[in-house]
Amino acid sequence: MTTKNTATMYSRAWYGDEELALTFPSGWEANTIAPKDAPKLSDAGIEAAFGQPIGTPRIAEMARGKRSAAIIVDDLSRPTPAAIVVPFLLRELLEAGIPKSEIRFVVGGGSHRPLTDEEIAKKVGADVASEYEVTSHNFLSGDLRALGSLDSGLPIYINRVVADADFKICLGGIYPHGSVGFGGGAKLIVPGVSGFATMFYFHTFSPSRGHAVIERRGDEPDHRDVAEAVAKVLELDVIVNVVINSKREVARVFVGDIVKAHRAGAHFALETYGTEIPDEIRKETDLVVLNCYPLDSDPIQTGKAFWVRRHFDHAYTIAVNPASDGICYHGLFDRVDYARFLKQRAERKPMELPPPKIGTSDQLLVWSEHFPVDDFYKKHPNDILFREWDTLINMLAEKLPTNAKVAVFPCAGIQVLAEE
Repeated sequence: MTTKNTATMYSRAWYGDEELALTFPSGWEANTIAPKDAPKLSDAGIEAAFGQPIGTPRIAEMARGKRSAAIIVDDLSRPTPAAIVVPFLLRELLEAGIPKSEIRFVVGGGSHRPLTDEEIAKKVGADVASEYEVTSHNFLSGDLRALGSLDSGLPIYINRVVADADFKICLGGIYPHGSVGFGGGAKLIVPGVSGFATMFYFHTFSPSRGHAVIERRGDEPDHRDVAEAVAKVLELDVIVNVVINSKREVARVFVGDIVKAHRAGAHFALETYGTEIPDEIRKETDLVVLNCYPLDSDPIQTGKAFWVRRHFDHAYTIAVNPASDGICYHGLFDRVDYARFLKQRAERKPMELPPPKIGTSDQLLVWSEHFPVDDFYKKHPNDILFREWDTLINMLAEKLPTNAKVAVFPCAGIQVLAEE
């Protein structure tokens, strides 16, 4: 814990992953409330994870005799450094005898936008992107396979490339998520590579598991249960899930059964991301700073850092999210395909940033270089967007005491309250 008027953290996932130093007025005290964290995993550690899968045989053994494989990866809204792990996975599949030409990657972004070629190279690695077929899932496409429905009535429509593959792998990251407890596992199937009908039913009729909750509470099947049920109908073979550290490095890899490996990873994530907030910090803090890293490339992910706010009753709150891609699109909720979204955006006149005026502490103050102004005020009508850090801090200095205490959460997007 630091006790000075500066705080250093990482920022701009996928767009530099650079250190960011925040400076506060000289009389202020900045306390960094960091997660427990974990060290970077070595290549030998990654290899060991593939050699000792959880609840399944080794991938090279499972995939032997299969003619094709589909690898579903998450998109850049998730900080998973898949390119680090992909070579180990490909080695398993090639050892199993699956032809290189029959191994395909699908970006399971749900109803998010498709990735550009440059972004695909970031996600899976430039060499892999140039040598393998990589496509982004289109949830509004007709290029889907119908696989019946669950007993609940949820219709199952899945990306054709995934559904038709003999061997199916989900390669994603495990991060706190309000809907499914922790991301990863079968979430790359639903909503990752699902069609509109599946996705709409999933979001509308299934209850949420709760933020950072590993096992279901209650008897009614929730989002996590539904995703796993669909994955079993699809016959998803195996998952490869990553837990990262505060520097977006691979801290652990979990390979194996779609439930057992995921739960093992979620427990490790809960410990790694676990954060203790001392009582005196809760009581004395005047300002909370939520750094959205490593979920800070996408404007929509800002809300995943907000869990901290309920632990501070009267403090002002700043969220730091550069929103580097500057695109605020979620097709399911926008109810429009991405091409039409871009057309509508090009036709509208950009909204000017209104003059900021800080009111009460229940307002959220967001410092962002790229969050579109009109999208921000549509999603955060009572909050304030700032482009300049100095402007924001100077205005706050008029509201806070000269010896203000600041609590800085350096990777609030993935931090969780440590279990007591």
